Amino acid sequence: MTISRNPEIPYPFEKLEVWKLATGLVKRVYRMAAGLPRTEMFGLGDQLRRSAISVGLNIAEGRGADSDAEFRRYLGIALKSLVEVIAGAKLALELEMANKADAAGLFSACDELEAKLRRLRMRLSPKVQHKA
Repeated sequence: MTISRNPEIPYPFEKLEVWKLATGLVKRVYRMAAGLPRTEMFGLGDQLRRSAISVGLNIAEGRGADSDAEFRRYLGIALKSLVEVIAGAKLALELEMANKADAAGLFSACDELEAKLRRLRMRLSPKVQHKA
């Protein structure tokens, strides 16, 4: 017996704003990578795409975690992948392989996603109990 899922019902991670922003980031990175020289298709372009995909996948995997602490850890990994996207885009600019306007839009999207990921991680932080 096969159980099929209604595609109209979103998975829990799909309801997260950070997931939606990460999906938009992947689209931006794919556009930027497509504009890189052919010699970078399997170099910098591939690394940019993989790190951008990793952001969203870690958000999704973390949302499926068994605890807030585990979700928080996955969000930390997503943040590290986001920094990798930023560093790769900076390299593409430095090597004059990327369009400045596209990169500016990408950095703006990264800044917004980073801020929201950090806020979400803070909300998941264990509450510190002070002894009286």
